[in-house]
Amino acid sequence: MALNKVINSGVLPQQPSYLQGKIRVSNIIGLIVGFGVAIPFIILSAIYFPPLTIVPILGLGVSFGSIMLNKAGSNKLARIIISLLPLVLSATYNMGLSSATDSPVLGVYMVELSFSIIVFLVFDLREKTYMAVLSAIAIAIIMTFDYTKGLWEPEVDASIIREGYVGTMAIINSVLFAFGGVFSLVYQNQQAEKETARLLEEAEESNQRIAQSEVEMKASIEQLKNAQEEEKKRQWASEGLAKLSSILRDYDNAKSMGDRVIAYIIKYLEANQGGLFLVKEDEGEKEIQLLSCYAYNRKKYLKKSIAPGEGLLGQAYLEKEPIYLTEIPSDYVNITSGLGKATPRSLLIVPLKINDEVEGLLELASFNEFAPHEIEFIQTLGENIAATLKNNSINEKTKLLLQASQQQNEEIRAQEEEMRQNMEELQATQEQSERLREELEANQQLLQAKLQELEEAKKINEEAQRVEAERAAKQDKARSRMMDKMAAKYKKE
Repeated sequence: MALNKVINSGVLPQQPSYLQGKIRVSNIIGLIVGFGVAIPFIILSAIYFPPLTIVPILGLGVSFGSIMLNKAGSNKLARIIISLLPLVLSATYNMGLSSATDSPVLGVYMVELSFSIIVFLVFDLREKTYMAVLSAIAIAIIMTFDYTKGLWEPEVDASIIREGYVGTMAIINSVLFAFGGVFSLVYQNQQAEKETARLLEEAEESNQRIAQSEVEMKASIEQLKNAQEEEKKRQWASEGLAKLSSILRDYDNAKSMGDRVIAYIIKYLEANQGGLFLVKEDEGEKEIQLLSCYAYNRKKYLKKSIAPGEGLLGQAYLEKEPIYLTEIPSDYVNITSGLGKATPRSLLIVPLKINDEVEGLLELASFNEFAPHEIEFIQTLGENIAATLKNNSINEKTKLLLQASQQQNEEIRAQEEEMRQNMEELQATQEQSERLREELEANQQLLQAKLQELEEAKKINEEAQRVEAERAAKQDKARSRMMDKMAAKYKKE
């Protein structure tokens, strides 16, 4: 753990990966030079070459000093020192062992050669200027040995290192250093591989996070689009209901209202044609009659009235449920356009219900398919239209009852006038015929009784008129409240 800490001295996360590797290699070289070369040569020098002991001691300081410089953040200076000074010191040591006429000591010379490769270990090709200058200096130091070997000649006996086991140990030391350099490169590669693997793992995690973020973002965008689309549909439905409510309030005539309503629905839905059918009852028999149509060209409905259970309209009336078809027989409906006649792509039949009672049916045909929100919108429209049709039907019945009551009142008044005239005639003839007096009195009593009955009938009719008027007023108020509630409901949604 401590060794790993020393090797990573000066390595910072923000540094490039290649620089981190070179700093580690320079620390390893510093440890190898210090423990593998400097300390053995200190011991060797202290025993056999005391005057030269200072040189390996300086080498020990250089090796550990380079590590300290890396730790302090001066990694370039540390690498320059570790790649150059050990070579200078080894050349100086060889110079002290050789006189001006001697050849260099082989073991020390091999140490010099092994030190000359340090520059290639601690610098990267990205730092080619440093590499070129320092390698040139190293070559110059080695090549100029014959010119510098006589500059320092301490009194030492170099025979033991030239011919004895000490020389062999120096050669072995140089070889071990070379292996140490190789080990530093292997270590650097291993660290680089670990770093690469870590970066790849981080990149993979980052890619996964980005992919997850993209998925979440797409999901959020999709949700937002869906919400906007739903809001647009609600707004569209609310506006349609509000406009229809205005149309229904403006008309009290069923035919005029039907024409305006079916035209509005066709245009608002961008359909092609449609019809509004009304359920009529005559002497207990019900039939479905065409009230209004828009761009209609229907072969099936030439008679414009359908019995319950007959065809799709009759089936929808009995089932009280919408019928939606996207596969329509070619002879069912033809749509006439500028391009000729064509079969519609979709057909929608919606019962107009209120309180589970069908007041009419709405049939729409289009070249386009109806969307689900459009079908729901039409069903809601159907409830409003059904309420209006129901109220119109009630109003028409009320009008008929009022007309019948007024006619009956006229008849009663005519009968009253006739009764009065008869009473006057009876009274005039009473003086003429005593014999008929009793009979006339009896007739008068009968007439008075009849008149009283007529008065009671008149009161009953007046009461019926008042009740019908109150019921009509209540129904108008109920219809208004129902339509306001439904409009508020759709606005709220």
